[in-house]
Amino acid sequence: MARLEWALTIVVTAGVLAPIAAPKGWDDYPISTYPMFARGDLGSVVDLDHVLVVFGDGEASPAPPVTLGTPEVMVAMKVISGAIARGEAADLCRRVARSELLPRREGRLPSEVSVVTSRFDARRYFTDGASRGPLSRTVHARCVTGGLP
Repeated sequence: MARLEWALTIVVTAGVLAPIAAPKGWDDYPISTYPMFARGDLGSVVDLDHVLVVFGDGEASPAPPVTLGTPEVMVAMKVISGAIARGEAADLCRRVARSELLPRREGRLPSEVSVVTSRFDARRYFTDGASRGPLSRTVHARCVTGGLP
């Protein structure tokens, strides 16, 4: 019986370790194993589509997902990415700018809304608190709200 247990242990261990030997790029949706995370080759620069609300003093913050019609952050991001891909960023911008759910500061609405793609260095973002800003930002649409400058 001990030989069977050892043989089973070897087979299971080989099955768990086999994906490490797979060529880079093999690991992908819908068949995904852990090497995409374990190898450390994901890269650190990411593009993030989001909507920014800008107040009169120039301070910007992400629009809450509810202004995009959902409480879910990931769904909101897909709504934004889809609008950008379809060339509908301006329509999305106007819809968010008219939302009654926009955040307020001291009772005031933001002065503008922007649909943007920001490029972040994730490693720098999480390791250097002073460097959390984007590496670059592409503005797809900008529109004015009913807020005061």
